[in-house]
Amino acid sequence: MIATAVTLAILFYAGSLLHQLVVLNREKILAALAGQSLASNPPSVGIRLSQRFPEPRPMQARPALRAAA
Repeated sequence: MIATAVTLAILFYAGSLLHQLVVLNREKILAALAGQSLASNPPSVGIRLSQRFPEPRPMQARPALRAAA
């Protein structure tokens, strides 16, 4: 009996969350169903690329180290 009540409470809560989601995004949902998308006109965003680690440069062996090898 308690498990049934808990299950019904969880389902009611999930349904209320889904209803709230639909109410908040009604315009977006209707536009998507009509075939219009927000992604068709994406905003232009500048992207800055930077290297976290610099490219490793080849090491130059010193003559003393070369002789030791």
